Amino acid sequence: MASHTLKCNPDSKVHEQSNRPKFMHQHTLKFSKHYPIMDDPIEECKQRLVEATAELKEKRKVFAEKMAKSREQRVLLQHDVNALEERKLKCQSFIRDNDAKRWRALQKFCTDNHLCTVKKKERQNLISELRKAKELYASLLAKVANLKKYETYLQTVVDSLPKDYIKLADDAIIGLIMRYNSLHSTNERLKREMETKAEELRQAQNDLRKLKESHRFLLFNKNSELSALYSERECLDSNFQATNSTFVQSHDDLVNQLSFFMTVIRAINNLTGKLLRTYDITLCGQTLLSKIQKMTVLSRCHFIEDRISTIRTILAQIVTDTGQLPVCKCCRPQLTNQQIAGVIATSPSELAFLIKLTTLPSERHSVVSLSALIPPLPNTSAN
Repeated sequence: MASHTLKCNPDSKVHEQSNRPKFMHQHTLKFSKHYPIMDDPIEECKQRLVEATAELKEKRKVFAEKMAKSREQRVLLQHDVNALEERKLKCQSFIRDNDAKRWRALQKFCTDNHLCTVKKKERQNLISELRKAKELYASLLAKVANLKKYETYLQTVVDSLPKDYIKLADDAIIGLIMRYNSLHSTNERLKREMETKAEELRQAQNDLRKLKESHRFLLFNKNSELSALYSERECLDSNFQATNSTFVQSHDDLVNQLSFFMTVIRAINNLTGKLLRTYDITLCGQTLLSKIQKMTVLSRCHFIEDRISTIRTILAQIVTDTGQLPVCKCCRPQLTNQQIAGVIATSPSELAFLIKLTTLPSERHSVVSLSALIPPLPNTSAN
């Protein structure tokens, strides 16, 4: 809107006059482009003047229209500015009213808040005073109830007195007072005894409760120990059964081993008897048995080993001389019944020696070993 306003400046005329020759020169150039130059300069000037006048009228008309529009716009703008000023004044008045209302509401809120705080404090004070008054009222009621019995007692005493009790002597009244005092002391003593008995009963109940708890705890411990003992007994029974079965198995193995030992001893005795009879043919029966019994098991084994060594030496010499090994075609001799039936007791050292013979191979000879004559024994070292 401001761009269409006309600014009246006194220097504009001077500026217009200074620019007029320039404008005329530009218009002449423009006119010369569209129209050919005439020979008569006067006609040419007239023609140019007419055209410039017409163009000036058109421009004045356009300028007048623009000025009219600008005036209308200026009027509308002024009307809008006035409306805005009015609205501004109204808004300012509304803002002032709202600020005043807000200030009054804030003052009212602060006042109400202060009054509410004061009322709360007063209410708390009143509640505390009411609580104290109730406690005092309860204590006064208790005191009244406590003193009521005296009043009742005195009333019963007065009722029990004769009508002319005022005429009684002072001794009778003193006697009544002493009777009351004695009854009161008796009542107090009985009350103390009842309180003592109640305390003893309470203590006895506490002791009984503690005894029950200790008995329950002891019973629980004993049950735990009993269950542990039962578990240990079951373990011991299982161990005993396992040990018993192991012992029975070991006993059976030992019996089998002893039977094998007896077989070995009988074989040693038979070999010893046959070797002794090779040296002395007359030995037989009880004489041979007694001679064998006089020898220890170790000496019998050494005797058999020496005989085997001698035979091996002879065979080696024969092989060296003849170049071949002699073959014996005779049948195997049969063992006699008395040699088989002869059971000879051995000492612990001889039994240990026999165990070594049956468990370890002989390192002295590579051809003949005594362990080859004994069947394999079960392993009893684990038992």
